[in-house]
Amino acid sequence: MTESTDHIQHTWILNHPVADEIVIELWTDGESVRVEGGEHQSTDGGRKDVDRFLEKYTLRGYWVSADYEVNDPHEPELPDDRPDECAECGQPCEYVPDHYDGYRTGPAWMCTGCKWGQWSAGI
Repeated sequence: MTESTDHIQHTWILNHPVADEIVIELWTDGESVRVEGGEHQSTDGGRKDVDRFLEKYTLRGYWVSADYEVNDPHEPELPDDRPDECAECGQPCEYVPDHYDGYRTGPAWMCTGCKWGQWSAGI
């Protein structure tokens, strides 16, 4: 697939009695998926896409001959300005590095309940 494996979190190798080998990679960003062999594809649906590809190829007669972790997933650093709770409803907040409010894009803390947002101080 590539010369370096620094960007790969997990790899699955699928074999078939009469078809070429297929390699599925989940990258360390947790979203990027690359399939080589069979139909060459790249997606950004994460583990859901991996499961979908595994099911698709299993139905076509493939089996997983190898399944192994390569690197730990990338954990983005969170800014220190996390609010204790949502100022509107009191629910916890989650970090969204690329929130778009219709006017600008940037890091924000979004409420898990009412979806009220507070821009991170780092922007």
